[in-house]
Amino acid sequence: MIPCTKTGCHRWFRNKSGLTQHVNVYHPVLPSVNISVPVEQCQESSAGEEHSQVLPDGYGDSGNPLDDPSNSNPLAEYVGPGDRYYRNYHPNLTGRPCDSLGNFLPAGHPAEPLTDMRPDDWSPYSSRLEFELADFLFTRSQMSAANINELLNLWNASLLSTGGQPIFRDSSEMYKTIDSMPLGDVQWEKFSTSYTGERPTENVPPWMNDTYDIWFRSPKEVIRNMLSRPDFLDAIDYRLFREYESATDSRQWEDFMSGDWAWKQADTISRDPATHGSTFVPIILGSDKTMVSVATGQNDYYPLYLSIGNIRNKVHHAHRNGVILIAFLAIPHSESSRHLFHSSLAYILHDLMPGMTEPIVMRFGDGHYRRVIFGLGPYIADYEEQVLLACIVRGWCVKCLAMRQALDTDALYRSREHAEALIEEFDLKNLRDEYGIIGDIIPFTSGFPHADIYELIAPDILHQIIKGTFKDHLVEWVESYLKAMHGTAKANAIFDDIDRRIAAVAPFTGLRRFPEGRHFKQWTGNDSKALMKVYLPAIEGHVPVEIVRTFRALLEFTYLIRRNVITEETLVTIEDAINHFHKHREIFRESGTVQTFSLLRQHAMKHYPDLIRLFGAPNGLCTSITELKHIDAVKDPYRQTNRNKPLGQMLIINQRLDKLAASRRDFSRRGMLEGSCLTATMQLFSTRDGRAHSNTSEAPGSNRCNEDTDEAVDCPTSIEAHVELARTPQTKRARTVTELTAELNLQHLPTILEEFLLQQLDTYDNCDSDLPEWPTYGNKITVVNAAAALFYAPSDISGIGGMRREYICSCHSWQNGAPQYDCAFVNTDSGLKGMYGLDIRYPCAVVRWFDRVGDKPDTDTGMWIVRPAFTAQRRPSIGIIHVDTLYRAAHLIPLYATRPVSRNLKLHHSYDSFTAFYINKFIDHHAFSLLSDSY
Repeated sequence: MIPCTKTGCHRWFRNKSGLTQHVNVYHPVLPSVNISVPVEQCQESSAGEEHSQVLPDGYGDSGNPLDDPSNSNPLAEYVGPGDRYYRNYHPNLTGRPCDSLGNFLPAGHPAEPLTDMRPDDWSPYSSRLEFELADFLFTRSQMSAANINELLNLWNASLLSTGGQPIFRDSSEMYKTIDSMPLGDVQWEKFSTSYTGERPTENVPPWMNDTYDIWFRSPKEVIRNMLSRPDFLDAIDYRLFREYESATDSRQWEDFMSGDWAWKQADTISRDPATHGSTFVPIILGSDKTMVSVATGQNDYYPLYLSIGNIRNKVHHAHRNGVILIAFLAIPHSESSRHLFHSSLAYILHDLMPGMTEPIVMRFGDGHYRRVIFGLGPYIADYEEQVLLACIVRGWCVKCLAMRQALDTDALYRSREHAEALIEEFDLKNLRDEYGIIGDIIPFTSGFPHADIYELIAPDILHQIIKGTFKDHLVEWVESYLKAMHGTAKANAIFDDIDRRIAAVAPFTGLRRFPEGRHFKQWTGNDSKALMKVYLPAIEGHVPVEIVRTFRALLEFTYLIRRNVITEETLVTIEDAINHFHKHREIFRESGTVQTFSLLRQHAMKHYPDLIRLFGAPNGLCTSITELKHIDAVKDPYRQTNRNKPLGQMLIINQRLDKLAASRRDFSRRGMLEGSCLTATMQLFSTRDGRAHSNTSEAPGSNRCNEDTDEAVDCPTSIEAHVELARTPQTKRARTVTELTAELNLQHLPTILEEFLLQQLDTYDNCDSDLPEWPTYGNKITVVNAAAALFYAPSDISGIGGMRREYICSCHSWQNGAPQYDCAFVNTDSGLKGMYGLDIRYPCAVVRWFDRVGDKPDTDTGMWIVRPAFTAQRRPSIGIIHVDTLYRAAHLIPLYATRPVSRNLKLHHSYDSFTAFYINKFIDHHAFSLLSDSY
């Protein structure tokens, strides 16, 4: 038996690994802070310090019945229009407003104003123009200091003749102004860490003797800034809840706070009555290696990001900076250096520890103060990071105890308690061989209350499913299968035809083009996502139906788990998709393509239903969020540096970006950024001159969403779908019905137009008039080349309200190139659900109809099949529809079957060269929901 050597501790252990874990958990030694900030920082106000104080004992005795620990009944409320859904809220952690000292306020008590600054106070900037210029140069243009100086020199030279004053003399003055803004100011700090464990007697690895610098920002202050953001006002959950459909009492999961993990944590935390009435704030972390380590010439840097579980998933979809860079972890190249990684994380997060057991007071974006209790939540990471975090041997599952040679079997979940018992019982070798546990390294979570690293590992859709199971497994297996079945020569011919099929797919908004097929030197996550949308029809006819069904099962699983709202019925469908995937993939083993399905990334699929129940919809916890953050927080700032010791410059750049973003939010909240800078300046001058202001600016609060060209649109969620024609008429197109008849070569167009006009007059059904008495249209017409469809698609890239825009085109030459005639869904019967109430149209306004083939989707691919419609005289079925019946764009992929694709086929000929098409439900998540049919 081995005793603990710490003074006052009387524990004994059977082996060294048990002693190691005990010391790390109960007697941790944290590194000390050496130096502070890289730039001059503003001091926190005394008021800010007061608001973060730990509340004294007994502060929770408010007399409110919600603070009574015996009150365990959930609070139920209807949510949304029509009372279709209701929520049960946690009865104890209720997010009650309080004052700055933590005293609860009576219901309905108004919040204090967020600021007492006037609506014309641009401090520290002198004017809107000065702020907008700084924001444009530093945030949007990301201009270097040298280029900023050159631009300002030219600008200032132009002012000499008029006697004008320059806005900024040079880049240094602009940087100083940005740095003086206290909003968003969380200083960077640095500490040094080194290995303090046992060393070998000889050949000591260099990393054991080295000292490593870690740059970080206080996570508590970062969270304070996030909670106080007014732009999160309608996108943050103060309370934990379970949501149900009113008619069936069926549960559904959406944002993080709807999951069982948060509720279970609240149950544990609220055993202490002093926490009642508080707001639970789960801490979500994420880290990943980045190539910036090569540029810096130092050891690997791991950017560490932080978010909070209160922020709803739509904030992440809208890329609204709900994930913040809080540290760069400097870790050397060695598996044995995991000690440094975990001790660094533990130190960075140590200022959150007091707030995990005793609430502290923080201010929220609605102006109210609330008591806050922290909890260590999910960690977003790819597999290489997961094994590092969980102290698991590579090749083992970090979630369960399945043997790495038999990952396709079921096994119990790992847990902190079970791992600690094993470590005390077995030696290090048995732990590695039998359980995949590295017993002499303790996860950083061990020192935090209620934190189980095995439970907290988040799902990773990007690496486990999209890049892993789809690209690295199935796509590669298809190539191996074809070579094994047909030989290399014939297989290469089939590959060429598959590539031509992929290259011939008609264009669509947001669809990545594959002009050369699948051949890439390096695949990115976006490449894999794009290939998923078009790959299934491309291989049909070249592979057995079992392989087609394997891909269908995986694709449907992927799109189901990416839904914004997942119901109990959806979970059943997800499990069905997993079962079908396991059933149909057997063809690869039977054909000898693969020998085993003991594969980590495919094994991970079976954990998704339970992870959804724990954490809500997994699209809010994917590594694609942190990888996208790399661009803003690491790669773009690096490009702004002079490459000489760039890390310090990158820290300053990130700090200034945060300050500018905070300033923009503050100015927007005070209504100071309405309209453009030009119109606001014109209004200011006209007011000073006593002239009436011309109607050149937008009305305050107006939304310019119709002029936004991005796919994500920040419009209110007030409609399901809306279509508007382009505002610019085409001067080179037909201007009369006669000219349009000739242009489209449709001799019966006037007749179709008359029928349409009768329908609009609601006289068609009762009309017995002869044809000559029907209304005619002899006036001029306007032709446009496109329409914009705005619709609610929260599972796709969308605005903070879940709205998304796409363009529907119909023109002879799109952007001076080939013609583009898009397809669209038309609502022909609003009383029918999904595809049963929709038909497909070819051009816009004047449409060519498509007919459904059958009453159900295709059995193998799961996609609906359509073909061009014809009249009784075998003429194409043409119609004219009102724009209000358009729903959104549709994407068709030819039904290739076994027909080889010509090398001369161009993508803009795709719709004219085939007689049957799949409606591509995998083009995006909204289309998948619209067109899906369960097994």
